[in-house]
Amino acid sequence: TLIPSMAYRDGRPVIVLGTQGGDGQPQIHQQLYADLIDFGLDIQAALELPRWIHGRGQPGDPPGLLLENRYPDATVQRLRSLGHSVTLIDGWTGIAGHAQGITIDPDTGLMAGGADPRADGAAVGW
Repeated sequence: TLIPSMAYRDGRPVIVLGTQGGDGQPQIHQQLYADLIDFGLDIQAALELPRWIHGRGQPGDPPGLLLENRYPDATVQRLRSLGHSVTLIDGWTGIAGHAQGITIDPDTGLMAGGADPRADGAAVGW
């Protein structure tokens, strides 16, 4: 399954995202929208940040917080000290989903594409 989404500003599209990743799909969307809107990152930078997923890494695993091992150790330790069950997963792993996206500058209409390095793909334009 894939989850596409589109964000609008003043009635015009400014962000288009799509992701796969099972139960992590809405969590990936939330992370990417926060990175783009709240932190002002460009689409490629947002896609390349470490990800977290709350759920199961593999069928039969207990649920918990899965963090790519690219997070700082202080972040991992702080989450554990707050009582979270944290499991580190490989950086750039498909468990953290695969996403692609396009941002559209509302003033110029310029489009920028990004491709998740966790999967095959590329952002191309003409």
